[in-house]
Amino acid sequence: MKLHETSVLGYSRVAAPPDRQGRLYKKSERSSSYQRRWCELRGNLLFYWERQGDREPLGLILLEGCTVELQESATEPFTFEISYSHGPPGYRAYKMAAEDQASMEGWVRALSTASFNYLRALLTDLEGQYRANGALGATPLEERAAQRSPLVAEVGLPDFEGLHRQFGEEIMKLKARWREGRAGGDQTVQGDLIDLE
Repeated sequence: MKLHETSVLGYSRVAAPPDRQGRLYKKSERSSSYQRRWCELRGNLLFYWERQGDREPLGLILLEGCTVELQESATEPFTFEISYSHGPPGYRAYKMAAEDQASMEGWVRALSTASFNYLRALLTDLEGQYRANGALGATPLEERAAQRSPLVAEVGLPDFEGLHRQFGEEIMKLKARWREGRAGGDQTVQGDLIDLE
């Protein structure tokens, strides 16, 4: 799979906090040793750097379609493997190790649930539960709101779609008026653009 390098590097530098971050040990492809790496999970991408704060990541692991399995042994504690059993030939497995049991469990849980397919399956399951609850007699939103609020019981819930459309139309008219004024050379604003009353 080809990824656009600039986009991926930009995503690795996003100011928003990552889904998970911390130190892991990544087994080298060329030798049997582990290198200490700073890792950040962002969506279904696991970025890794040599040190925390480095500008460019050393690499990334695409987690879509992967399986994360514990690989513990007496000589290599707290290890797990990211592999692609259904991937095309040539996809390599990544052997990783955490510093302790709690960290390993947290990383395995986070990596196992990072794929789009997992989120889609979760959404399907939640949708099924929602429909099942509706079939068992759960009250609709308006009825529940009316039970809790006398105002909602009297006037009902607002039509959010209608409000959105109404304000959108007003904004488009004001924007067109502003553009006409700019095109005509009128740089001064007279009066309020939006009537808040």
